[in-house]
Amino acid sequence: MLQGDPPPVSTFTGANCSLILGALLLAARSLRFPRAPAAAAALAGLALFVLMVGPDASVLRAALMGAIGLASLSGGRTGRGLSFLCLAVIGLLLADPGLGISFSFLLSVLATLGIVVAGPWIMEWLPAGVPRWLAGGLAVPLSAQLFCGPVIVLLQPQFSSYALVANIVAAPLVAPVTILGTAAVPLVPLAPWAAAVPMAVAGSCAGAVAAVARFFAALPGAALEWPEGPLGAATMVLLSACTVLVLRLGLRPHATWRLAIGLHGKTVEFLDTWLSRSRRVQVRASSRRSGMADRCRGLPRRSPGFDAGRRRGSLRGTNPNSGRNQEWLLRRKHDQGLRRRPPPPGGM
Repeated sequence: MLQGDPPPVSTFTGANCSLILGALLLAARSLRFPRAPAAAAALAGLALFVLMVGPDASVLRAALMGAIGLASLSGGRTGRGLSFLCLAVIGLLLADPGLGISFSFLLSVLATLGIVVAGPWIMEWLPAGVPRWLAGGLAVPLSAQLFCGPVIVLLQPQFSSYALVANIVAAPLVAPVTILGTAAVPLVPLAPWAAAVPMAVAGSCAGAVAAVARFFAALPGAALEWPEGPLGAATMVLLSACTVLVLRLGLRPHATWRLAIGLHGKTVEFLDTWLSRSRRVQVRASSRRSGMADRCRGLPRRSPGFDAGRRRGSLRGTNPNSGRNQEWLLRRKHDQGLRRRPPPPGGM
């Protein structure tokens, strides 16, 4: 993604390498090349393309990722874009650790990561009536912009309001520029007259891309001020997350509602478990503190529910005057010792 005075228009580095590989494979297969020679020819053409445009960090990432994917497919193995991206990033960092501090390399990795991770989800959220090419044309730039936004803010603290629309409009112009411009390069020294037509078409499409950038840059509110530093990156991450949530809510309201209800139930269950555990911990801590206080005062340790002073099994409070020989103050009904003796015979 590029961001300067105009709104950002994607460089489509990965798309360029994919177009070159696809065109070379199609040409090789049309000439009845077997799978392995066709893959080798495509890789050789990709290497020449990298030398022509320059070994920039984003170009190297896209080329190595495409080469890994092509080698995997030519060997009869299927893989995923995320695994190809990881292998490409690890290989480039091992070859040149300085790429770890390159913003162009970081933006290229983040854009590809967004396309691989979030792109399929956004395409699934779109209604079934939307054509697949249109869904891809919306999901690819949106996912790349969401992942690259926090880093772009660190480079230039502003938010381009029309970046997504500019990328969508410029996307169809990338294929003619890449394929026709690359095809015209070897024709220039051999047959300049044959290279005139593809160069003219590629130049016209490149001028249209620049015109798209200038048009959206001239619109009011094209570049909005944004906070700098970590605060700006954090707020941009929050904005990206809110954008994804709003997009899902607008495209899949019922699924979003079910997801929110499920998350609410999980949250309530977690809070109940946490509160019950905290209460048990507090009870244990209070009993431990009371035991320590009794030991500090020299009192014997009390077991819960029993009188520790008597060391018997009677409950505390049931007989607080235990050990005393108290007399019953009221007259008992069947007590023989309290009856009055009759007078002796003949006495008074």
